[in-house]
This record gives sequence, C-alpha cells and structure tokens, in this order.
Amino acid sequence: MLRFRIAVLGAATLFGTVAFACGDKLLVIGRGVRFQRVYASHQSDLLIYFSGIHSGAALENGKLQSTLKQAGHRVRSVEGPSQLDAVLKSEKVDVVLVDFADLAAITQELHSAPSKPVVIPILFRPSKAELASAQKEYRFALKAPADAVQFLMAIDEAMKSRLKIVGKI
Repeated sequence: MLRFRIAVLGAATLFGTVAFACGDKLLVIGRGVRFQRVYASHQSDLLIYFSGIHSGAALENGKLQSTLKQAGHRVRSVEGPSQLDAVLKSEKVDVVLVDFADLAAITQELHSAPSKPVVIPILFRPSKAELASAQKEYRFALKAPADAVQFLMAIDEAMKSRLKIVGKI
C-alpha cells in the first residue's frame, strides 16, 4: 500500500505540472473563452468608422481594437465620410463596424465599395424593439456595451457569410 501511495504521489508530482500548464495561459488571457473564439477562424480586414458627432464609446474603445488585433484581424479606423470613401475605394475591406446612428449617412459609400464589405452596426443601449428591427435589417447588428467575445463572434459569423457570398461570385 505504501508503494502505491508513493507511485501515485510521484505520478501526480511528475504529471501534475504538465496537466496544469496545458491551457492555463488561455484561461488567464481569455478568462475561460474557447480557443476558437480567442483566435479568429477567418482573419479579416476590419474598418471601424467614427463620425465626429454620433460615434459611440463602444467603437472608440482602444481595448476593443487591441483585442481585435490580437485575435488576428487587421484593424483600421477612419473618421468622416471622406476618409471612409478613400479607404473603401483603395483598399480591400471585409467588415465595417459602424455606429447605427451613423449608418444612414454612409450607406451609399458602403454599397458602392468594390470589396462589398459586410456591415456590423453597433447600437448603444437599444430597446428590444430597436435591436430586433436592426437585426432584421442588418443580420449582424450588435448592442453595446458588449464584451470583446461578442464582437469576435459577430465578426466570425459575418466573415463566414461573406466567404459564402464571395465563393458564389
């Protein structure tokens, strides 16, 4: 019996640290987030649009932008319709994050973009009816404040639908 205890204690000591180290860093970084959600399954060229007037604090969050970059996305932010138009015409853009209040002003630029980006409107503290209406019109509408995981999930879903559409063309 003593040999059995020593063998179990030795095995626990020998393999305990290896088992503990397998994934503990992911739990610290993502706080229990699945591995697939920490790293983007589809890297995208993200464009975050700010207008000087209506832009919500959710998009101006520097922590969100750094999280998106760490997940593997290429993030660029523009301010104003003139910068947006120039970037959409000259660069490939997969996904545009925009405040819902600013969306009406830039709809024409988004539809005329050669890369045909997917739009993810962000609604700041909407009512249930407002959110439902926005999600009916724009499939990937998000409410803010939201954590980075919700943004990552919405961007991944938008990229999956974009790849289906681009694959058909």
